Amino acid sequence: MSRRRVLVTGAAGFLGSHVVEQLSAAGHYDVVATDVVHTERAEALAALKHVEFLPMDLRDTAALDTAVSASDTVIHLAAVRTQASSTTPRAAHDVNVGAAYDLVSLSAQHGVERLVLGSTHSVYGPFGDPAAPPFTEDQASIRRGLSMYAASKLAAEAFAEAFAQAGGAPYIILRYGTIYGPRANRDSNAGILIDILDALDRGERPVVPWQRDAVHALVHVDDAALATLRAVEAVGVERTAVNVVGPPVTAEQLYTELVRIHGGDPGAIEWRDERTRYQYVSAERLASVLGLTATTDLLSGLREFVDWYREDAKSVDQAQ
Repeated sequence: MSRRRVLVTGAAGFLGSHVVEQLSAAGHYDVVATDVVHTERAEALAALKHVEFLPMDLRDTAALDTAVSASDTVIHLAAVRTQASSTTPRAAHDVNVGAAYDLVSLSAQHGVERLVLGSTHSVYGPFGDPAAPPFTEDQASIRRGLSMYAASKLAAEAFAEAFAQAGGAPYIILRYGTIYGPRANRDSNAGILIDILDALDRGERPVVPWQRDAVHALVHVDDAALATLRAVEAVGVERTAVNVVGPPVTAEQLYTELVRIHGGDPGAIEWRDERTRYQYVSAERLASVLGLTATTDLLSGLREFVDWYREDAKSVDQAQ
């Protein structure tokens, strides 16, 4: 198999770092990993086989042009995340829409063979109806309750299709669910999991803002990274979107199991019933298009998450 040169944006992020690791482990890719800051995680990525780390702000169009021109495949994962998109919508637009436009345009200009565009299942809206059937990939649209983050991702998806229609790079859009697992960010949707473990370690009651029957479309980070690798390698598949989610899980299942695995008492959870959603999202295309039929089960994923949390906390304490 000939080696392919893959550009990964957002490479030092939660999902991006796992994607770069899997690309390196595959052994037949030369990876250019880019991120806006050069962190310890970036150093770890640069030490992997066949991986070069390139600090770069995606808003630097000249630098982006150089990187894309040397790439066969582009995986675009860099984004201003959900919470920041709401508080700083203009900055989110510049990165999530403006830089995405430049990336898609340059991919078309330089004949990139495959564009894998990271998106979100929140393009389906606020998931307010508990009786709605699972959303399929053809149902993304502008609807009431759309978040700033989802709006920016819909725009990027539209540019990918518009450029492909005009002869640009063939693309696969990956609409990731709520990703959890080792190296999760505190300001991500998985941050509540970390907050709960923090509270348990302090001997405090863990607080959950969700109603017990709220439904989350969780996906373990290893599964999300594997789906990304499968999107790079998929043959005869292009100009399509794929939901990347695991089986739906209720808030009660999720947080009681997390507390139990940590060694706490689930009965101590303070349920505030401030938020709800019913994230029913179809995973049929994940299986039929990317061949991913088995995902990490909740208990295994949460055990791994708690183990990582404990090790991470120890390393931080020792560093201090």
